[in-house]
Formats: sequence, structure tokens, C-alpha cells
Amino acid sequence: MLTKLTNLCLKNEDKSTATQFAEEVVKGLSMEQKRLPSWLIYDDKGSILFQEINDLEGYHPTYCETDIFQKHKEAIGEIISNQPLNLIELGAGDGRKTTILLEHFIRRKLEIDYIPIDVSEGAIKNLSKSLENRFGNDSLRFHGLVADYFQGIDWLSANSSKRNLVLFLGSSVGNFDINSAVHFLKHLRESLNENDLVLIGFDLMKDPKLLHAAYNDPKGVFQNFNLHLLDRINEELGGNFNTKKFIQSGTYNAKTRAVESYVYSVEEQTVSLNSVEKEFHFDLWEGIQTEHSYKYTKPIIEKLAKDSGFQIVNHFFDDNKYFVDSLWKPI
Repeated sequence: MLTKLTNLCLKNEDKSTATQFAEEVVKGLSMEQKRLPSWLIYDDKGSILFQEINDLEGYHPTYCETDIFQKHKEAIGEIISNQPLNLIELGAGDGRKTTILLEHFIRRKLEIDYIPIDVSEGAIKNLSKSLENRFGNDSLRFHGLVADYFQGIDWLSANSSKRNLVLFLGSSVGNFDINSAVHFLKHLRESLNENDLVLIGFDLMKDPKLLHAAYNDPKGVFQNFNLHLLDRINEELGGNFNTKKFIQSGTYNAKTRAVESYVYSVEEQTVSLNSVEKEFHFDLWEGIQTEHSYKYTKPIIEKLAKDSGFQIVNHFFDDNKYFVDSLWKPI
């Protein structure tokens, strides 16, 4: 039966989450080109809104990666062999794609500890309930961590004795620019043993019209997701953002090789954040960049692996080659 180990909430010892949130908001809104990191969106409600994005028919990373796991689960299973395994997922969300691998590994009678890591406590609790319903009669151990990526990686380094397969799916790596991605992946490499593996999802460069459609849905789900950041700022920092005075749009930027989402002010206005005693002025149609989703090519992925201290074991593509899950091992 499913063994649920105690969910663990890891705290940042250097500063509180609230302090870190306030510092990032003030820094980002003080820039000449206002920019806020996308992780600020992901409280419990933000995580739910992102799952709605995953349900959109036009959001290709989800259905491409689902297709990859369905078609290549046998090959992935053969590579990891029959050793006891920690299956660690960074930014797990609802874990829907990972259950494809879990089901396959359980059928192969592998000894699996599933360790999902997410900043949202609600996401981890909901995932726990979902796994109970799906794997309640199977021998799967579950240990959810409420933490950011780096906290989770540090915990992994200190607590792991089994072989690890780390999942970083959904093109989450694309939220970093290249230099930040190398820094993050080097940190991950330092936490792993030589026989561990990492499976990373990369959204590949494709027709910019397809990218535009994927990040600008007609239902307005992406807009609700991005505008939720303004609601969070209001709640956390005593702000007076009026989300009716902002709209969202995502655009592919050829210079940065990323789809960049912005929320634009539809009028000239000044917003106050009472808890930090700050005001920020917005000109008409001035934007805040809220998301950055880098689009990769195969040579860039290969260079990223080398620069981060990894060797590529295999690439797993969907039929259209819109997306790839790349399996790496430390060198």
C-alpha cells in the first residue's frame, strides 16, 4: 500500500519567505523595465491556475511530454534498471505526467520512494490525496517536500542514500536564462552521486506563431495566472493593484530566445504598497515582465549539459519534435 511519510516544510534559514517576497517585488518594480520572477505567482491558488494552463488544448508542453512518457517509459525503465530508487520531482505540481512513470515502475516491481518538491503546500497535499486514490494498494513510498528548488536539492544532498532519478519537467528550466540555468544545474550536479540520473524537459524552438498561440489562450487562463501575481502583492504587501487596469500578453523575443509574458497598465496610474511604504508609477501601456520561457535547440541543450557537469544519456522526443525530455548523468 501507499506509505505516506510526513510532508516536510523546509524553511529558509537566512530570511523569511515573506521578507524574500517583499525584496523581490520592490527590486523588480524599481527597475527601469519592471520585471518580477515567475516563482512569485506560485502560492496555492497560483499552482491551481497553472494546472488550468496544463489543461489547455493549445499548451503543447503538457501533451507533448505526456506523449513522450507514454511512448518511452519502457526505454526509461530499462535505463534505470531494477535498483531501489528515489524518484525526485522538482516543481511537482499535480504530478499528472509523473504518474505514467510511477505506474510503469510499479508494474516492474521497482522499489520506489517518490519525493515531490513544490513551493505550494496545497499542491503537495493535493498530490498526496491523488496518489492515495491511485496507488493506495501499491508499494509506493511518498515523501512530499514544501520547498523551493535549491532547498529541495540541499535536502536531497543531505538525506539521500539510494540512487536518485531527478525529474525537472514541463520546461521549468526555461524559466531561467542560460547563465542562471548553468548555475542551477551545477548546484544540482553537486548534490548527486555518479550513478544518479536527471530527466529534464526542454521546450524546443518552433514556429513563433505556435508559441504565440500557446501563451495567449482565448479563454484568458494565462491572463488570470499572470494577474494573480498582482493579487498576491496586494495580499502580502498591502498593495492596491487593480487587476482590471492591467492585461496580459505573451510574445516571443528573438533576442532572448524566450516567450516573455507581460502585464500591461491600460492607463497611467500609481500603485502603493503600504507594508513597505513604496509607490510605483506606471505610464500608459507600461509593462511588468512576469514570465520568461526560453526555447531550446538540440546544440544548446548539449552545451548546457556539458557546461553544467553532465553527459547526455538519451533524448526522448515527441512525434512533432516540439519537446524533448533529456536524460543526463553526472560526469
